[in-house]
Amino acid sequence: MDLRCVSSSRRHVHSAPGAITALAWPSMPDHYLRSNAFYALKARGEIPVAQEVPEELFLKEVLPYRVVDEPVDHWREGFFQVLAPHAMRATSLRGAVEDLVPRIFQELRASPKVMRKPNQTAVVFKSNLTPEMMAPISETLTSGYASCTGSSILIVDGLRSVGIPARLVGTPQWNIPTGGNHNWVEVWTGDGWHFFDAVPDVRLDEAWFAPSNTKFANNKDSTHAILSAEWTKGDATYPLTWRKPAVLWRAEGRTAFYLAKSEQS
Repeated sequence: MDLRCVSSSRRHVHSAPGAITALAWPSMPDHYLRSNAFYALKARGEIPVAQEVPEELFLKEVLPYRVVDEPVDHWREGFFQVLAPHAMRATSLRGAVEDLVPRIFQELRASPKVMRKPNQTAVVFKSNLTPEMMAPISETLTSGYASCTGSSILIVDGLRSVGIPARLVGTPQWNIPTGGNHNWVEVWTGDGWHFFDAVPDVRLDEAWFAPSNTKFANNKDSTHAILSAEWTKGDATYPLTWRKPAVLWRAEGRTAFYLAKSEQS
């Protein structure tokens, strides 16, 4: 095992900005970190399309065992066992994403490799369930539902389990009169980052909120910015407003990307 993967996981816990609360940083035992690293490296070594991912991106957007501040589940081994046989057949990262996301909603919940009590019904969307439904197995897959945050975490973890870089992206509050917040998924497919809403029907770079809402994002105000939740320190912080007081999470600003996309639409 590459011990850099274990040390990278541990650095995430010990280098949090002072503004982040203790809730965000559970102490993970070495056996958890080693298992997480083992299956991350296994996916990278065995799945052809995962071998296209640069090492820096693997360490930052594949290896992490946590997306934001959800309770930590032991998800990577079971997710790999269910999804890897399908990922093995993919001829491109994009094709893998389009094939795997529907399976994440249906097949993970149905598998005894993931669930103590498998269920044949797919995960469905229900609004206003953050932070109640965020952990991928013990909450989202067990209940069978989640809102945008829990669904995004589930997809990100599923894609990471087979070596595909993915991350949660969102806004604390839309810069429109009706307000509201939202989270979704970005995935790296070899030619850059692409976004999609956290639903089984994947349509890269298409979503109900783009450009209708994203065109009003404001990168001078983190409340109305678009931000990607990150493993390592970025150029911004994402206020996780589902916590009171809000947890300030490591992030990279994505407002400029979405404003540019809006102009192209």
